[in-house]
Amino acid sequence: MALKLRLKPSERVVINGCVVQNENRRYTLTVSNFAQIIRGSDILQEEDARTPVRRAYFLIQSMLLDPRFASTGMGLVTDTMAGLYTAFLRPDIRDGIARSMGHVGERDYYKALVALRPVMEYEDTLLGTPPRPPDRAEGVAERPAGG
Repeated sequence: MALKLRLKPSERVVINGCVVQNENRRYTLTVSNFAQIIRGSDILQEEDARTPVRRAYFLIQSMLLDPRFASTGMGLVTDTMAGLYTAFLRPDIRDGIARSMGHVGERDYYKALVALRPVMEYEDTLLGTPPRPPDRAEGVAERPAGG
């Protein structure tokens, strides 16, 4: 099953490390096989990775964006995620961390990031960080199961 990305005007998406930017109107892009994909609005800048969960998100994002880091960064990501797992006590938060790490093991980094977002929101609540503003009116592109 193909992945359909509905791009807003001027929206960027990264596909297998290549930045693609839409022109001035809405456009639907269909990706027919598995690819590492992330929308520009989902990308966390390095200077914003100031908390433990955001650093983990940034490391996984780096694996998605840079195949060289994906081949060398697994140990760092595993250690970081293990530290997060032991730091949180809530079962649902631990489950999100474990699911994220499972997706990393499958090299499906986008799903790993999605699984980590509720953990990041919980961390924001604990730290009193203001919530992240909504990225877009349309839903996040969902990768079909098994693809």
